[in-house]
Amino acid sequence: MEASFVMSDSNGHLPPDELMPIPGGKLRKDAAAAWLAMRKDVGDTAQLWLCPTSDRTAYRTFEQQQYFWQLYQSGKGALAARPGTSNHGWGIAVDVGHPAMQAAVREHGHKYGWGIRGGQLASDAPSEAWHCTFHPDVYAAPEVQEEHIHPYRLMNDKERVARDILIKQRRIAKRHGGWGEVDPSHLRDAVQAKKLLRRYARNIAVAARRTGWEKNHRKARFDYINKLTGATHG
Repeated sequence: MEASFVMSDSNGHLPPDELMPIPGGKLRKDAAAAWLAMRKDVGDTAQLWLCPTSDRTAYRTFEQQQYFWQLYQSGKGALAARPGTSNHGWGIAVDVGHPAMQAAVREHGHKYGWGIRGGQLASDAPSEAWHCTFHPDVYAAPEVQEEHIHPYRLMNDKERVARDILIKQRRIAKRHGGWGEVDPSHLRDAVQAKKLLRRYARNIAVAARRTGWEKNHRKARFDYINKLTGATHG
């Protein structure tokens, strides 16, 4: 569940550039970076890969929270916070259904700002064994170096869509022996996606000249796009 108990118009309406994908959903960027670091730690040591129970049980939009709230109010669903008060709506909560995942977060989570030292996953929903919350103000998450996060996870939604199209068409061509062996539409789609990515790279560079490369992971996104498209810049 989740509850900050303070209604906010921003809750469930976070802009895309404040969110980052994790396997199975999205979170606020700082929470996502800490989650991915914890996930790697648990995966490397226990071969267990943490993930939310669905794409609606990490970051949750206001409309999605309304759905769960209405189910709860009707007596047909689990406990849910009032829309506008949910920690899912802030992008700082994840529901993990598997008991082994819950145990892993209890053991390791506090090192990354997730959960509370002593085995509790969350202070906002202590009755829910599956619900864990990011608490950087309680146990500060370690500095997570950007180079340990794949640049794909730093891209915005438009950049990822174009990248996915380009990679998909390249794989199709490679699997069939080259562009000359597949329908011309595949090459057209790849060329269009590459043009979009190069345009996005130019937009990143323009924004960086105004307010710096550090904001919104611009340098990592710019370099990754140029690597994908084969662009070079002196």
